[in-house]
This record gives sequence, C-alpha cells and structure tokens, in this order.
Amino acid sequence: MGLFQIRDGSKDIVRQLAGGQMLSPVKSSRPSDINSLVTVLLREDVGEFTYIDIGTILSLAHLISEADQRWLGTSRIDLGTFNKIYE
Repeated sequence: MGLFQIRDGSKDIVRQLAGGQMLSPVKSSRPSDINSLVTVLLREDVGEFTYIDIGTILSLAHLISEADQRWLGTSRIDLGTFNKIYE
C-alpha cells in the first residue's frame, strides 16, 4: 500500500519500509486451470497493516479484484495474460 523511510536523527539510521495488507493463498496456492492465476484472500489473523523491510521483498505481485475480498494474483502480467483476464 505504500513505501516510506524512517530516519533516526540521533543515530543517523535510515530504515526503508513497505506497508501493506497480508494475503493468504486459496486451494494450497495452486494456479487455476482456467487462467493459471492464484486466488488469494485477506488474512484474518494479522492487523490491518503489516510493515516490513523493503530489502526482504523478492518480487512484485499483480492483483486483479475478483469478489468478496478475493483477488487473482500473479508475479507477472504480460499482454497475453492481460487480454485473457479482461476479455
């Protein structure tokens, strides 16, 4: 949901953080046979936002809203995937 940095002026330390909402995969994180995307839900066992060090992020995810707090997720969106979803 956001990227930011915090500076501790007394120690001259800077932390770069990402804030977002945690998601959990549905159906053991198996991609759908129809669109080859993974369905994810908001996690109920965590707070509204979670903050993590930016350096721990491995890659970006693209989320496509489905229904009832569910999304289709993928680590890449190319033109073929985009057209398959939005046709």
